[in-house]
Amino acid sequence: MKVLYGVAEYYPLVKTGGLGDAAGAYTKALSKRHKVYAVLPGYSKIDRKKYGFKPVKGFELSIPIGDRDVKGYVEKAELDKNLTIYLICNDEYFDRENLFGDGVTPYKDNAERFLFFSRGILELAAYLKEIDVIHLNDWHTAIGMFYLKEFYKKIGKIDKKVKSVFTIHNLGYQGIFWQYDMYLLNVDWKYFNPEGLEFYNHINYLKSGIIYSDIVTTVSPTYAKEIQTPEFGFGLDGVLRKRADNLFGILNGVDYSVWHPWRDKFIPYKYNKKLFDRKLKNKIALQKELGLEVNPEQPMLVMVSRLIDQKGIDLITPVFDMLVDLGVQIVILGTGEKHYVDFFNWKEHQFKGKVVGYMAYNEEVAHKLYAAGDIYLMPSKYEPCGLSQMYAMKYGTVPVVRNTGGLKDTVIDIDEGIEKATGFKFEYYSPYAFYEAVRKAVTLYKTNREEFKKLALNGMDTKFTWEKTVKEYIKLYKK
Repeated sequence: MKVLYGVAEYYPLVKTGGLGDAAGAYTKALSKRHKVYAVLPGYSKIDRKKYGFKPVKGFELSIPIGDRDVKGYVEKAELDKNLTIYLICNDEYFDRENLFGDGVTPYKDNAERFLFFSRGILELAAYLKEIDVIHLNDWHTAIGMFYLKEFYKKIGKIDKKVKSVFTIHNLGYQGIFWQYDMYLLNVDWKYFNPEGLEFYNHINYLKSGIIYSDIVTTVSPTYAKEIQTPEFGFGLDGVLRKRADNLFGILNGVDYSVWHPWRDKFIPYKYNKKLFDRKLKNKIALQKELGLEVNPEQPMLVMVSRLIDQKGIDLITPVFDMLVDLGVQIVILGTGEKHYVDFFNWKEHQFKGKVVGYMAYNEEVAHKLYAAGDIYLMPSKYEPCGLSQMYAMKYGTVPVVRNTGGLKDTVIDIDEGIEKATGFKFEYYSPYAFYEAVRKAVTLYKTNREEFKKLALNGMDTKFTWEKTVKEYIKLYKK
């Protein structure tokens, strides 16, 4: 089987978050069974020399965008035996400092940037031929499903037997653009209707992926149910309910060759269950590195996250001082909305030696936090899958999570019994409910260290492998 996999970011080449991690790990695992062509935009940030990218000779892109024919080219590199990476290149669109915008405001021309990318994926599929499955991801590629069904298959440019799978990694990001961007698409306005591309008088790229694909997936069983409700559906719950018979939730996995405390290249002291005491050495090392008070007995709360409301940051800020008063250290790593960045910078200043606001994303520091922390904070408003809680558990860092989406599917609450529990959950989205869950975790750490250690060791036993995920997707590919 040959699978063409289109995605907007891809680890280790370029990423901003969990989508890149998931894409890189999934295609790596899938390539052990089938031939995979991963396709992503030719961002200037990608180190062409490091990965050996070369232009694909004799294949040039010319894609109509509005009243222009936009030219482009394609580069390729062999990442592994059955894994080829293709870049859809156009310097005007992808030679920029960031991938999607400045971190707060998206680029104004994202509608045409990712239209070009999506059409480029299909042109590549037609060029390669003999593709069995086209698997696209999130809004950046979603409009490709519309063109695939309504044009490329109908005119015979891509075989009608080619199956299409569209994965929603986060329904909160939909690629919504004003209606007059329809001219960019060069299609009849008849498609701009509630059963097609129209969404409250705007164009919705993600909606097109849902409607025009053969199969829709998302990244956890619980999230697949949640997005069919008004609370989590972001206006598309009705559209998703219509596709319920072809909507599947498949849990993401973890690449344990990268995220495992016994083989982690970033942490100073490698450890496993038998050598769990070494985890404490990582904690002391991080306390020294970040300027925290060196006190191995003090519980360390850690978080690696985008600093946005979706991640529950608005639950943390009202009770932050109360958390510090529990007698803990807190380290927050991430970037995001300016008012949150300013808040954590101020708290570091206010609670010097107890709090660190590391307001940047740093892969090495992230690994060190998972290895050093005692408790991991993840109070998400909604969480399609979440990888951080899986990383934390494998490193023996006990998660405190809200009972939603993939967090519900992966973390077992202490109230279900210490023999199988891996963390602490809270139900209601409120600062007080979050605080009480953290207080409960800290109290157990301070009063019953052996029971807390049992939770940590249970977490280290969890196995969320990509191999299992791949098997589920292969079943869908063959449907």
